[in-house]
Amino acid sequence: MLSFSQFLRNIVRHRAMIGALALRDLQARYAGTLGGTLWAFTHPLAVVVIFYFVFAVGFRAQGPSSTPFILWFVCGLVPWFFFNDTLLSSTNAVTNNAHLIKKTIFPSEILPLVHICSGLITHLVFLGILVGMLMFYQVPFLSDRLLLVYFIFCNCALVISLGWLLSALQVFYRDISQALTIFLNLWFWVTPIVWSADLMPTTYRSLLAYNPMYYIVEGYRGLLIFHTAVWPGWQENFYFWCVTVGAFLLGSYVFRRLKPEFADVM
Repeated sequence: MLSFSQFLRNIVRHRAMIGALALRDLQARYAGTLGGTLWAFTHPLAVVVIFYFVFAVGFRAQGPSSTPFILWFVCGLVPWFFFNDTLLSSTNAVTNNAHLIKKTIFPSEILPLVHICSGLITHLVFLGILVGMLMFYQVPFLSDRLLLVYFIFCNCALVISLGWLLSALQVFYRDISQALTIFLNLWFWVTPIVWSADLMPTTYRSLLAYNPMYYIVEGYRGLLIFHTAVWPGWQENFYFWCVTVGAFLLGSYVFRRLKPEFADVM
């Protein structure tokens, strides 16, 4: 089994390969379709339109502090889409590249990172659309908003931690990706993306801190949609990084432990 330091050195050594495979993944995803990369935005756009009419028009929902619901909602949906789509593709990263694992000495630990890099490209496009919405609603620019890079890094760290764990287990238990789809649907609804945390009884509101995606979603909103930047408290920061670092160490260990058996199983 690779040591942890060797595991990380392999990733740094193959950074050029990660970039090349990420571009190939992005191109292959929409190759042969008439709409091309436009299909990447069709589903998210449809979700935004449906939720807008159901909640903003039907239920006349408003974001906190009189923030327009559509702006508040999209600001929470953008990081969720990156997390959801990238984690699903990372989980299948090893099994979908069996030809590389079986025929060559290939650094399979980079495969989840490939999907994170390709997902970041789409994520940046969505952020560009979100910036356009902020300008439309005349949200003033603050230099603090550039610190959104921190929460993008948090999102990536959480995805790679879970991605290593799930992609390694997926080789041996092919039901994981199917169960993950259901689990992510439940995770979406227990994260305050459509509904506001203010609606939750005060007694139970502290439970939201146990959801790492709540930290990220509220981080995006706190930096982007309010007239002054709002940062999470040190307790939220501490808890999130305890969970993420723990998942990172567990995910990397499981991947390193199971990696030598990948070729035999596939």
